Amino acid sequence: MNFVALSTVAVVLSLPAAAFAVEALPPPTAPGASQVAPGISYEEQSSEEFGDVHIIRSKPSGLTSLAPILASGSPARTGSLAAAVAERPAAVAAVNGDFFNTSAAYPSGLTVVGGQLLSEPEPSRSALVFGSDGILSAARLTLAGKWQGVDPAGLIVFSPRTFSAINRPSERSSETIVYTPAFGASSPEGKGRTEVQIRLDNGGTIGPNQPVEGVVTVQSTSGATALPAGHVVLTGVGTAGGTIARDLVLGTRVRLEATIAGFPVGANAVGGGPLLVDAESAVSDAGEGFTSGQITQRTSRTAVGQAADGSMLLVTVEGSGQGRRGVTVAEQATLMKRLGARIAVAMDAGGSAQMIAGGQPTIFWASPRSITSAVALSYAGVRIAPLPFRLTPNTDGIDDSTTSVVTAPVPGRLIVRLQKRGGATTRELVNEPVPAGPRPVTVDPRALKVGDGPFRLVSEFTPDQGAATTAERELLIDRTLGFLNVRAFSRKVGRARKPALGISFRLIRPARATVRIVDAAGVVRKTLVSGKRYAPGLVVLEWNRRLGKESATGTFRVEVEAATGFGTPGLAESVALKPPPKPSPRPPRP
Repeated sequence: MNFVALSTVAVVLSLPAAAFAVEALPPPTAPGASQVAPGISYEEQSSEEFGDVHIIRSKPSGLTSLAPILASGSPARTGSLAAAVAERPAAVAAVNGDFFNTSAAYPSGLTVVGGQLLSEPEPSRSALVFGSDGILSAARLTLAGKWQGVDPAGLIVFSPRTFSAINRPSERSSETIVYTPAFGASSPEGKGRTEVQIRLDNGGTIGPNQPVEGVVTVQSTSGATALPAGHVVLTGVGTAGGTIARDLVLGTRVRLEATIAGFPVGANAVGGGPLLVDAESAVSDAGEGFTSGQITQRTSRTAVGQAADGSMLLVTVEGSGQGRRGVTVAEQATLMKRLGARIAVAMDAGGSAQMIAGGQPTIFWASPRSITSAVALSYAGVRIAPLPFRLTPNTDGIDDSTTSVVTAPVPGRLIVRLQKRGGATTRELVNEPVPAGPRPVTVDPRALKVGDGPFRLVSEFTPDQGAATTAERELLIDRTLGFLNVRAFSRKVGRARKPALGISFRLIRPARATVRIVDAAGVVRKTLVSGKRYAPGLVVLEWNRRLGKESATGTFRVEVEAATGFGTPGLAESVALKPPPKPSPRPPRP
């Protein structure tokens, strides 16, 4: 026999302390997607063709929105994707955005956030456009910027001059650039430039196809001109500086217009490329000025798209940084089409390819790259962070209680209840006004005096302004199994000491128990009992450590499961088994 049931617990209880902690066995992983927020799901898929693919899908809803954001708040600096999401209470998921200049940090293409033009388009590459109606589109766009003097009556003083860039360092010997407060506290410092500060009427901003006017308030020939709110700086580099010095004296009234033909009114945008899916057809050879290596290299890649039913798709494929093969642009296009995209555009790839879902990164990077822009998915209702599948409040210290996080997108009143399925038992946990952001909520079944069974954690949130929303998560309370104790010891049998392993656990209701011995590689080496019915109380087993003809040596894991009508909770504890002592030699005969 490999094990015996003991009539006494003295052997187990007198053993030395274990070196490993007891932990709950996770429930079987359910196939399919998990909820990030109501109507928003995350799923990881794996295939030989595409490798490991991470997918966030958002169903059309008046509570969800997709928009570009700046990782650091400025188009001239990089920042952490995780930190950018954490700073936005309504953001539930995000992926990296546009390519960017790694030395100066500015985006490679168009950036429009909140209607503000933050960087100009790259004409050869697709930009992803977020319509005010929630419809995504893609286009290759060009900036035609102009400035000219006007008198107080609006009459033109001189013919239009042009500017070619927004919020980036100078790249040409002669050019005119506009800097907005999003760039930073001041424009770049440097020689060979002339610039003016312009106070815009009514504290306005610069947006695509929205002419604005203002008055010249500062002139400078050294750069580093202040950028307070409601102001912009117009900088002329090289010979372009002479035109500014001549035409824009203090007090001059100026009209600025950033024309981007075909750009929708009220839209936002982020650069990227190439175009991957258009009209539900994969586009495998868009080119768009990328090198052959950039297109054909298998690497980690991110894409953003929209399905025909309006669902948003954020998709990132793992690459060499995660020990995976990665995909080419053509494979990325095929993948987005198969996921149902009507339109899809690639974002930055390689080390920039990142995804956050529910506040957690889904793709491992030893040191995540800082990025300039991102695409964030927001949910305007209340949401609850995932709960453990099961609580076992039997006082053994393993999953006796849990603390969840309920997030309010804006200030308002939050009510949180623990409710038994069917409504027989309800406990109110929170009923108070809260600011925007996360609010910890502790669920302690013993303190709440609730029994076992399926429950729901339900949150109701009424904002200070707007309509109320609700969210809920499932939770099973099951005290069946607890107090697992695993100890190695030895018995004296004649002159020898035989190694053994004592295992004990407690049941509060009848259950069918299974006890397995698992090695360090995760292989089940011995099943001591399988589905054996036990009455409530302490169960004690002893294993003689035999694996075939050998005595088990090394680190092993004891797993115990107890099946009842509530499900199959499990506990596990590891134990280090030393080689058995050699038998003492027989004393010599006299």
